Amino acid sequence: MKRRIDTFRPFAFETSFQPAPKNDPEWLKMSTADLAALLAETREATAALVRDETLSAQTEHLQKISGQLRECLALIVNLAAHLESAAIDEHDRQNALANVRKLAQTLIAGQGELFTEDLSRSPVVNDSGGRS
Repeated sequence: MKRRIDTFRPFAFETSFQPAPKNDPEWLKMSTADLAALLAETREATAALVRDETLSAQTEHLQKISGQLRECLALIVNLAAHLESAAIDEHDRQNALANVRKLAQTLIAGQGELFTEDLSRSPVVNDSGGRS
């Protein structure tokens, strides 16, 4: 906390080294317990502020990821619908639908992996090691 200094008063240097009089209106007296309580309160307030900001950032990040997951699952459902009506060989259709279901199952079951920063650990990778 910074205080604005309005005026300066010269210190009356005396050889007696006596403290300023206690009846001075600018005199502040604090006990050690008062100072410790003030420091503890400041620490708690700062920790609460940091916690709130961290939780807010995490919540925003999780909401963004959840929205992306919903979009991805909607696209998978759309792809499955197209595969069911596509004019392709029945064996290929069933194979493609099985892959789509496996992809959707991996996304739903492995949601925790989607929240990591390291995408190389994601279970949704193709055989060449890239993202599918």
